[in-house]
Amino acid sequence: MYIRKQIFQDADNQSLFLWGARQTGKSTLLKARYPDSLYFDLLLSDVFERLRRNPSVLRETILASVAPGPVIIDEVQKIPELLNEVQWLITN
Repeated sequence: MYIRKQIFQDADNQSLFLWGARQTGKSTLLKARYPDSLYFDLLLSDVFERLRRNPSVLRETILASVAPGPVIIDEVQKIPELLNEVQWLITN
């Protein structure tokens, strides 16, 4: 196990994409760095299906949340329509 030293400096109130090869620890890093954040894991079939059928659930859940830190959407590329909701949230 490698100790990650990634710091998302000046990332407050910013939207970020974390890119990288598969199985390199991106999700693990985010879970460790932001343990209390709202986290959507699209590899979970129930989460995937709920958001695929109704992408607005993402917006509704985020707006109703009081979780600290960033909102993390793991595997967002699986449901491209979610990015419309993300853009709306960022803009508004």
